[in-house]
Amino acid sequence: MKILIEGYNKSIHKRDNQILIKEKDDELEKINIKRIDDITIIGRGSVTFDALRLISDNNIPLMSIDYFGKINYILEYPKYENIFLRKKQYEFSENYQGLSISREIIRSKLLNQRFTIRTLNKSKNIDDVKFHENKIKESVKSLDKLRFGPNVNVSNAKNKIMGIEGNASTYYWMAISEILPDDVKFYQRVNRFPDDITNAMLNYGYAILASEVTKHLVLNRLDPYCGFLHFDRDRRTSLTFDLIEEFRQQLVDKVVFSLINTGQITNDDLDKRNDSISLEKRKLIIAKILDKVNSKINFEGENLTYGEIIDKQAQKIVNSLVNDKEYNGFYLRW
Repeated sequence: MKILIEGYNKSIHKRDNQILIKEKDDELEKINIKRIDDITIIGRGSVTFDALRLISDNNIPLMSIDYFGKINYILEYPKYENIFLRKKQYEFSENYQGLSISREIIRSKLLNQRFTIRTLNKSKNIDDVKFHENKIKESVKSLDKLRFGPNVNVSNAKNKIMGIEGNASTYYWMAISEILPDDVKFYQRVNRFPDDITNAMLNYGYAILASEVTKHLVLNRLDPYCGFLHFDRDRRTSLTFDLIEEFRQQLVDKVVFSLINTGQITNDDLDKRNDSISLEKRKLIIAKILDKVNSKINFEGENLTYGEIIDKQAQKIVNSLVNDKEYNGFYLRW
């Protein structure tokens, strides 16, 4: 069970072998520790020392993220077997091998973008969307032409990959602006301080997804702060922002667009005073994304949940680092 605690004035306590969640003095929920897979906190609150000990003793990842997907802190149980893997990860982050993983991750993202707008445009049949889809297809071809050798300038190569990704994403969001209803007033992607409901929902959904991706990176003994594509920056989980690229469309974008197209969330659900989504609708977004994470699809011959696929992709990164196996990304054609 994934526990996601959202809001303010929440606290986590221990009672026997249970985790107790409170809001001020009111008990909201109590859960046996054996039923919990991980805990994510969004907002402000507190955790007692006894609860921390119980969580750690049961090897349960606990992390706190803000509404923009930035991780405030991670609690992970002690591990002693990951030093050689971490050394390999740091080595790959500065050489051509890490660039090959980066290219495949972005290639998968672009394919997901292309197939997402194609699916959304089936009934609408908008010519401009078809044009944008073809532009993304051209970007995939540009990525495929990139070659990396031992003497490559890593920084320049990263900028080339990110340049292609940025160009394709511009066409993707232009297509989305054509597909979404006019009354939602979505014109462009805004990462921080959005004043429209679509961008606010996307940012909030990506924060939830970031916690899920980070959890699986940590469980696979990887350092979420050391990425292959996104440049190092203090307190930024660069590897999370790498791997999340493969899952944005399937786990967040489609959920957000569905909630908007069905009228379950409207512009009226955005508080213009602080550009935040109403608490009730935040709970709806969380529920829909977690339902998606736990839903199953056929991937590489297996019937897996999306959460299991994220874990599988993290395992593939480990396999690339340790056994020099080629990394293959995640994308769906529908």
